[in-house]
Amino acid sequence: MRKQLIYIILFLLTGAMSAQLSAQTPEKKPVRILFVVDASRSMLQHWDRNSKLFAAKAVVNGIVDSIEHIADVQVAMRIYGHQSAQPLNDCYDSKLEIPFAPYNAAAIRKKLDEIRPQGVTPIAYSMEQAIGDFGNDYKSYRNILVLVSDGFESCGLNPCEVILRMRNMGIITKSYVIGIGIDATEYSEFSCMGETMNIQDEESVQPVIDEAIARIFNSVFTRVNLLDVNKDPTETDVLMTFYDHTTGKEAFNYYHTINPRGLPDTLTLDPNLQYDMQVHTVPEVWKKDIHLDEGKLNIISEPAAQGFLRITVRGETFKGMINCIVLHNKEIVATPISNNAQKLLVGDYDIEILTLPVIRISGIKVEQNKTTTVEVSAPGYVSFNKNEPLTGAIYEYKNNQLVEIFELNDSNLKETLAIQPGKYKVIYRYNGHRDMDETHEVDFEVVTGVSQSIRL
Repeated sequence: MRKQLIYIILFLLTGAMSAQLSAQTPEKKPVRILFVVDASRSMLQHWDRNSKLFAAKAVVNGIVDSIEHIADVQVAMRIYGHQSAQPLNDCYDSKLEIPFAPYNAAAIRKKLDEIRPQGVTPIAYSMEQAIGDFGNDYKSYRNILVLVSDGFESCGLNPCEVILRMRNMGIITKSYVIGIGIDATEYSEFSCMGETMNIQDEESVQPVIDEAIARIFNSVFTRVNLLDVNKDPTETDVLMTFYDHTTGKEAFNYYHTINPRGLPDTLTLDPNLQYDMQVHTVPEVWKKDIHLDEGKLNIISEPAAQGFLRITVRGETFKGMINCIVLHNKEIVATPISNNAQKLLVGDYDIEILTLPVIRISGIKVEQNKTTTVEVSAPGYVSFNKNEPLTGAIYEYKNNQLVEIFELNDSNLKETLAIQPGKYKVIYRYNGHRDMDETHEVDFEVVTGVSQSIRL
């Protein structure tokens, strides 16, 4: 995780208030989230394209994946209905499978893969047991309880009373219910247990994950879509910088990634600020004055389709940097370029390769996910040996005119230059000679890979 992102998340997690209360100093506490997961027999029911259990696993894993690298957030998981078969009507079938610990996301994912639903739905008993799960030091934490279930209590007790008692005792700060395809009647019954969200089908799993994190962390959950030429959010692995729009100050940096579910990763932002976003593509992309809406997933979309430009030296195994200038709309956007290729936004570019003489190429097209290669000839090498200091330069013919490409040093008696293949002329006059008739000319030709000496 990026340090700046972690800082903002931790600030929000450890007691940041709503916009109306933001002037108050929050009490900073580590956060603990206890998942209470329904593994009763009904979770095996076919639902949409899979089962209800599939959706429950997806939502728990999705939340855990998003927070697993944050040091001051711990998670735990209690499961009910997975140890005894339904005919036994075991209303004590509930177990803390994963206690609170840092960085235990892998253990939670593994346990979810192992469970086999078979029992009843002792929600109230599980809530009672959850009191002990938070431990005697519960006052040292901001404790969150998240119930994931497809149905209400089946053992005749009232889980709402238990939740109310836990709140009054100060054990939990907030509680949430994530329903798996629950109907309108059950939805109203769950409302007394906390803020309720309902997964209606597999397409709504990810939005519920995002909404849950936004609610739990009292923040705005935001996804940045970097769009390719087809307007799909496939571009990634690029640094983004967010600035406070009002002050212009840097807020944090974040490397864009695609999460394991194939979606652009998400980040948590302070809803009290407006942002400017700088995407460090080449050339860079800006999106100004970003407004965030609370209570929903905010999606920031920006075109950022990219391809590659490579410059190679013909006939040589070259693995360094090519000195060049890359221009887009007559603005310099890159210099130099690695032989391994420079990533650029799709579009048309002009380049100036700083060989001797300079090679200028216009209208180079960079296309999405393709590499455009520009090949230059390997140089030849020319040594100029001088009898005494002189004034002179090297010229090439362009459109039947002489164009200077290099001015000789007036004091060095020997200069060796790498020059592109072609025909050239060196024109000079010794410094001690003041007569124009003392101007001298030498024509020479440069061949790739060939070294030669010219005495002046």
